[in-house]
Amino acid sequence: MKTENGKRRGFFGRLIVFILALLAFVGLVAMAMSVLSSYVDPVKFVWFSYFGLAFWAILLGNVVVLILLLLLWSRKAWISVIALLIAIPGIYKSFSTGKAQEGGELRVMSYNVLNFKDPDDKEKSSTEVAEGVAKLVRENNPDVLCIQEFTPFMPGKGLYACIASYGEMLGMPYQRYNTKANFCANVIFSKYPVTAVEEGLPLAKEEDFGTVGRVDAGKKGVFYLMCCHLVSFQLTNDELTVFTERPDSKQQVEEYGKSIVSKLKAAYLKRSAQVGAMLEVIPKDGFAFIMCGDFNDTPLSYTYHQISSAGFTDGFVKSGRGIGYTYAGKLPLLRIDYVWGNEQIEPMAFKRLKVRGSDHYPVMMDFNVKHGL
Repeated sequence: MKTENGKRRGFFGRLIVFILALLAFVGLVAMAMSVLSSYVDPVKFVWFSYFGLAFWAILLGNVVVLILLLLLWSRKAWISVIALLIAIPGIYKSFSTGKAQEGGELRVMSYNVLNFKDPDDKEKSSTEVAEGVAKLVRENNPDVLCIQEFTPFMPGKGLYACIASYGEMLGMPYQRYNTKANFCANVIFSKYPVTAVEEGLPLAKEEDFGTVGRVDAGKKGVFYLMCCHLVSFQLTNDELTVFTERPDSKQQVEEYGKSIVSKLKAAYLKRSAQVGAMLEVIPKDGFAFIMCGDFNDTPLSYTYHQISSAGFTDGFVKSGRGIGYTYAGKLPLLRIDYVWGNEQIEPMAFKRLKVRGSDHYPVMMDFNVKHGL
């Protein structure tokens, strides 16, 4: 094997190139599985989903290997080039160059508030955190707000009383929440009247996804709004250390590794069923419809593909900017909070508010309703 000046590589040079070529091939296969994860139902083969979760790490690995091969003037660099070409559909879903536009008549915000707990200040009370969130909401002035993981935050007051009090704090007199199956943690607050879906309609069956309401914004439009919180991986802080810190022992890695794989698999299977149930009840008669919340899945997931294939547009991809990761916890670059709109919703601008008050960042979309209900 020769370098660019015609000299043969020594043994160690050849060995390094061989190792890098092997890594490039592994990276190519991993990238292909990551991109394909969007199209493979985890019920049929769950392993693709794990690679979809690791998209950014796999992409970075391929970039590093490509650079090293180029520095060594190795022709094996073509392997990594192919891997990066394969990554293009994943980059399109995960990185936005959308252009924000003026003129959005309505604004929706979605925020997982972590039961009003501050991950950076364990001593802060739920009341203080809730007041901080309310201040943030008032500053950004959304017309409708979808909160996930709402919890009582005022001493001596129950859940429903806290919801009503919070509506007053926000200046949003209308609230909608689902009392079935303990889904009150998903609450819609609105400046405009928001009513329950008529009983008997498929959309009224909210047990699998959260809550849904019909928002009447007058001349600005009438639309359905679904506040979702799909099942999470439910990883503990100790388990997350496997990804973010150096484990104490090999035994710890094996122990946590098994539980992590088990939890990931269970969550992928459950979310596949949840999204299927959601999409089955959504009207297909042209009514304006927005879905937002914590979906706990990345753009390289079967969950994302199901929603996109059902005709919904990812507001971030349409009018956002950059990577737009929304998870503020220990796992980096995860975009798992979304605002989706069907063909009757026109996204104008999308923004992630990088404020620390939860393990999620709030997301916000300005939009127009093309044709209301």
